[in-house]
Parts: sequence; C-alpha cells; structure tokens
Amino acid sequence: MNPIGQQLRKIRVNREMEREKLALLAGISVETIAAIEEGEMDVQVSALYKLSDALNCTFAIGDVSI
Repeated sequence: MNPIGQQLRKIRVNREMEREKLALLAGISVETIAAIEEGEMDVQVSALYKLSDALNCTFAIGDVSI
C-alpha cells in the first residue's frame, strides 16, 4: 500500500464511508478506489482532487497539498 492509499483508506474508514458511497460522491469507480487504496494503481491528480472534495479533506504528496 502506498502513502496516498493509506491516507485515503484511513480517512474513508474514520468517516465510516463505504467505497461505494465514496465512488458515488467522487464520480470514480469502486474498482479505482480499491486499486488506489491497495497500492495497485498510481492516483492521478484529477482523481485525488475529486476524492479530496468528496471527503472534504486534503492530501499531501511531498511538499504539495491537494
């Protein structure tokens, strides 16, 4: 699992949100969210923006926050 995937899963679980609900809110497939969380897929900035908007949070990549 990569750091972004770990952050995503932690925030989603802390908010008691299922992947299906996050997928609906973010407009991203459940399979993509699962792949990001499992570290099987690198997350695109556009997807990260949609996820952060749906979760009302920010993600940090090195010195950059989204």
